[in-house]
Amino acid sequence: MAGKLNSATGSFSSPKGTGASRKGIDSRKGSVSSHSSGPKKVKKLNSLPISREINPKQQSEETCIANGGTEDAMYTPRTLSVLIVLLAVFLFMVRYCHYLDMDVVSSVKLGLAASGVSFIAFGATHLPDSMLLRPHPSFWRAVLAVGVLYLALLSFLLFQSLDTIRAILLLHDPSLKSLPEERQYAEDCRIFTSDDPFLFVRTTFDIFIVAHTLGYFAKTIIVRDWRASTCISVVFEIVEVTFQHALPNFKECWWDHLLLDVLICNGGGTLLGILALRIFHARRYNWVLSDNVKSKCGKARRFISQLVPQSLVPYEWNVFLSPKRFVQFLLLLSLMTLQELNTFTVKHILHIPPKHHLVVLRLVMWLFLAIPAVCEYYFYISGLDPTNKLGPSVWVSVVNLLFEVVLAGKLAVEGNYFQEPMPGYIAIPWIISLISLCIWFAIFFGVLTLKQRMEKRCLLYAISSVFFYFGCGCVLAMFAMGMPDLQIGREAFQRYVYPYERYIIFWR
Repeated sequence: MAGKLNSATGSFSSPKGTGASRKGIDSRKGSVSSHSSGPKKVKKLNSLPISREINPKQQSEETCIANGGTEDAMYTPRTLSVLIVLLAVFLFMVRYCHYLDMDVVSSVKLGLAASGVSFIAFGATHLPDSMLLRPHPSFWRAVLAVGVLYLALLSFLLFQSLDTIRAILLLHDPSLKSLPEERQYAEDCRIFTSDDPFLFVRTTFDIFIVAHTLGYFAKTIIVRDWRASTCISVVFEIVEVTFQHALPNFKECWWDHLLLDVLICNGGGTLLGILALRIFHARRYNWVLSDNVKSKCGKARRFISQLVPQSLVPYEWNVFLSPKRFVQFLLLLSLMTLQELNTFTVKHILHIPPKHHLVVLRLVMWLFLAIPAVCEYYFYISGLDPTNKLGPSVWVSVVNLLFEVVLAGKLAVEGNYFQEPMPGYIAIPWIISLISLCIWFAIFFGVLTLKQRMEKRCLLYAISSVFFYFGCGCVLAMFAMGMPDLQIGREAFQRYVYPYERYIIFWR
């Protein structure tokens, strides 16, 4: 292919050294834009203004079809083929999966599954493309379709009572009738016991160790920055201590919080993610069109390489560059933490076991939905998206998260869950910390210039640092007092602060 396609802007550029004019034809819209070797400006393509070229150092190669990829058979639209396959699958289901003597519940399950498959097939064919290409654009369109289906499900559940939702879950899985046993992780915090030396190993190392490691490997791949992944890990441990009065499952020993979770599981997953980022960032493939690969071994290698990303360029979040950038990253951190918190609150209210397939399927859905969502969000806040609007994956993800929060709050009120007030040794340090961090934010971003922030020498910078570390120290003190086995300083704090607690937390 003579011209190369810039997938982020949708523009075609002629190769260097050619004086003949070229024509770039958009296959979806049918619009034609003429190009020449001279500096002729492209006005519009796909009805979107082309404002600027994206810096190739910032642009992930996943967003580009290299070497004329639009002519590759791998990326050729297959709308008619999908239609034929969908029809064949439905005929097979009607013939071999549906029986006249099926009960109502089984028939409804089969019908809902067929409805979901048909919508996913439509979405994989006609929904808007993501910025990601590997393993295939239709895969990410199907992921977006699953997110839309989940949004429709949440919209339906918002208008059902707690008893109705539990009845629906019992129709889906009658085993949910029995209450799940919530494992308590802080009953015995001894690392070694003489009567049972292997008690620590048996009670600690379970399937959730692997789940934590794989989860933070995936988070590192999603955010593409080890510092952001570590922030998510530390913040969620703080969230666990903060809300352990409402969710007893959050009560853990000190070594479970710090050693197993932060260092071994989450830290190990983050290190594996960093290794994957470095491998795929440094790796370069000599991509050729699949039609040009003649040998069977070559086609097999081409197919396998299609399943992995061409590169994983790290994201440059630049958290402290500007107040806007700081808030944007803080929003991402809050949403990712909120997704994890929703997992525990919803399954606690609906009495769903942690290993149930519904919990696993939801986490898998969020894993694949977060990959294009974070990519689109990063391009949007970095000014690299020529459309200058949130992508569809970001929009669907944010709405799903907010709907989950609304649903959890509604069900908690109906079932009288989470009624116990937050203890003073948790709430008061948080109040002081938030006030201190707000003062730091005002000085650091409102008073100091970018040059002063970079030099780190002036008096105001030192004052802002005092407020920052004081706020972090309050959170650390809350964490130390909140751990159920250590309770460092809790008794002294309650003794001195209890007489003034009603004035500090006056809204109770």
